[in-house]
Amino acid sequence: MTTTTPIATHYEQFLELLTRDTGDTADGRGAVHARYGERVDSSGGSQAIVMSREEWIRNQIDLALALGRLLTEDDVVVSAVPYELSFVGAEMDRVIEMVGASVISVGTSGTICPMERLLGLIEQYEVTALVCSPSFAAELASLAVSLGQWPQHSAIRTIICAGEACSAERLDRIGAAWAAKTSTLYGTPSTPTAAVACEYGALHLCENRLRAEVRGGRRGELVLEGSPTGELVELWPADRGCDCGAASRVLVPLGSVAAALPGPDAPVSAVDVERIVFGHAGLAPHFACEVRDGTFHVTCAVADPESVADGAMQRLLRSEIVDALGVEAEVTIVDAKDWSTATS
Repeated sequence: MTTTTPIATHYEQFLELLTRDTGDTADGRGAVHARYGERVDSSGGSQAIVMSREEWIRNQIDLALALGRLLTEDDVVVSAVPYELSFVGAEMDRVIEMVGASVISVGTSGTICPMERLLGLIEQYEVTALVCSPSFAAELASLAVSLGQWPQHSAIRTIICAGEACSAERLDRIGAAWAAKTSTLYGTPSTPTAAVACEYGALHLCENRLRAEVRGGRRGELVLEGSPTGELVELWPADRGCDCGAASRVLVPLGSVAAALPGPDAPVSAVDVERIVFGHAGLAPHFACEVRDGTFHVTCAVADPESVADGAMQRLLRSEIVDALGVEAEVTIVDAKDWSTATS
């Protein structure tokens, strides 16, 4: 019979590591433990980021406690998140192993393990959980259907979405495509675990180790430990409680600041558009939204393109977006099976 170490024990072991004397280097200087990565700045250039040993371990502790509520030692988990020069892939592998589950690390490059091969691995090893972006989960489900498979009949029962802001409405559509329970995680390139989900699906800021504020009020750019992140979020006030009873504030990711438009009262994001779009039945879980010339250009997908051939749905969605959010929008709806070429 398989036995695992309780997550609380791992927590204690990690804290012991943090307080242990690491000694000196050969030249007499104190030993430095750090992890190197890179992030893309607003101009598209690469910027170095370094995490101290303590930060790296504390991020893992919070993620382990969160995933310990979602995974067990019986799970087989596919981790389809970035690995190269990022923190999230390495952290995810370590934490899944701490929980006691098995992990298949496929990354996101699509070179060694393209999506077709991944579908084969999911079937061969009866994968029960998928960690990936919402777009990846939607595209993988669509590919399975195009190959004559039924993703709802796979062994996958849990999808943990990370790396991309997503509305609850779209997340529900993704879960339905796989017949799986969905959850989310939130981090930045410099802080891979910044907020974790409670049993009600709300993302709670890791305030035990992070100092956060929002520029511009409740909705604006997230500032962590005094450093702007370039991420647009909503941060609930301390006196607005979550149904789970946790004291930490709820954070709602809204994408990057650069991908938002100014609205009548506050910045408007693609997540706001998602909430409107996926209020309509019949749309596949695919979604793309980019800003061009002060307008949201939205692309959605349907399994039956004949149902929207007269353009009525496009006009309705555009009207709802403009009326509800006070921003301009153009809407295109494509056949779900043509999604990859429509958005490339």
